[in-house]
Amino acid sequence: MTSYFERGRFARVLRATRSLLGGTRSPAPREPYVQGVTASSAVICWVSESPDAGVVEYGETPEVGREEANIRVGRRHAVALTNLDPGSTYHYRVGGVSGHSPTGSFRTAPVGEDSNFSFAVVGDSGSGGKGQLAVAGLLERLKPDLILHTGDVVYPAGEERHYDKRFFAPYRNLIKSVPLYPVLGNHDVMKDDGAAFLENFRPPLDRPRSTERYYSFDWGGVHFVALDSELYYGDGGASPHEQKAFLEEDLAATRKRWRVAFLHRSPYGSSRHGGDERVRKDLEPVFERHEVDLVFSGHDHVYERTVPIRGVTYVVSGGGGRRLYPPGKGALTAFSKSAHHAVLVRVEGRHLMLEAVEADGKIVDCLDLYHPYEG
Repeated sequence: MTSYFERGRFARVLRATRSLLGGTRSPAPREPYVQGVTASSAVICWVSESPDAGVVEYGETPEVGREEANIRVGRRHAVALTNLDPGSTYHYRVGGVSGHSPTGSFRTAPVGEDSNFSFAVVGDSGSGGKGQLAVAGLLERLKPDLILHTGDVVYPAGEERHYDKRFFAPYRNLIKSVPLYPVLGNHDVMKDDGAAFLENFRPPLDRPRSTERYYSFDWGGVHFVALDSELYYGDGGASPHEQKAFLEEDLAATRKRWRVAFLHRSPYGSSRHGGDERVRKDLEPVFERHEVDLVFSGHDHVYERTVPIRGVTYVVSGGGGRRLYPPGKGALTAFSKSAHHAVLVRVEGRHLMLEAVEADGKIVDCLDLYHPYEG
């Protein structure tokens, strides 16, 4: 087993025990999807039709040639692929006693500071309705290299029984190739402190103090950090103090040019929920001190961008599919709109270009940031 699986192992054993005792319904078979991609590793996840030892065949050509296995026999599989080359395309297929899946592919993260790539942001999506399907189709057309999800992945209470219709079906074409990095929303933690969320997602956990609830990773010249805002509101899986210590240490250690944080409840906003005072009081000083450029959030089912607030721009992207809220307009609002949408961010060296894109492809807001010369 790799160190990835050692982290959080006890929590996974508890969840598996709960499932055996009838607390969590066993999911239907699921096609393979890619998780936790870094410059040198990835995790391939799937649910087989019957219990077996999962195997992933992979390589830099469709003929694959390498193999990694999960020795634990079961229906859920999460196989870590390590010692991969950065910025490289890998082909893979999964199998077991029942045969092999069709071949899929993914690309590892680049390492160069001037690497060009794009990432998308979406949140409050998990309804399984027309709005979510429209935004999922938009994401396929935008073709991002990775996706950040700002929480409320599955409504109404983050239960396993809703994941197939409200996550895996809408995104099935995306997640077999594009890694999605989620954070917990208030609806995701309503059942067993987010047990189904934690079972279905495998974030990278190679940074000190990182957990399945909060973690970080690098992609080219960007350092991303995922946070759990529900720790301020009854999520019993960790504590805000532990998360803040992780955030301080993590941001102090990075030397990446761009710094992006994402969480569910925004420190600033002017729609129905508005800015969250608890989150703002605890985390805003850390964002400012470590020169975070962008903070993405959801919770309010709108799009909203603030003016820079002591150097930090806050973007609410909660229009991923759920019923929309009316837009707000506060003193710090640069732009807001009530619309199903995704945010696309293109990173080209020292330039970062943000576009808010409605489900029909219309661009409704833009932001162009430039990082000055580092002498």
